[in-house]
Amino acid sequence: MPLLDVADILDDPDFNQRIVVDRTEKDTDERGETVCKTTPMEFIGVAVPITAQELIRLPDAERLSGGLTVYSRFPLVAGDGAITADVVTVNQRCYTVISVDDFGAFGGGFTVARCSLRSLRNDDGPGKYT
Repeated sequence: MPLLDVADILDDPDFNQRIVVDRTEKDTDERGETVCKTTPMEFIGVAVPITAQELIRLPDAERLSGGLTVYSRFPLVAGDGAITADVVTVNQRCYTVISVDDFGAFGGGFTVARCSLRSLRNDDGPGKYT
């Protein structure tokens, strides 16, 4: 077990920030159709950009798949049963949670969530591709 407790750093208001998460739960209505209910919530966490190791090398180009890592005590979800993957908003950009791991060995109750950048295109506006 690691001897380093990073809780003091991750809880420091000079280091963390408010993060908004949209959690969507699926249910069925009286007609048997799927209904999604999205609930926005706010929590405190530390969001850091992904590392250069996330570089994707393709035959015709190289690109960095945008994303970030979120350290927090808030239980983010990467999709579980009736709950879809959480969508976090940091610095006015939206990211989808793709994995959540226990970070408790480095401080009480912390998790680390890896998130991928959502599309930069506005899918609800004019010019939507069909």
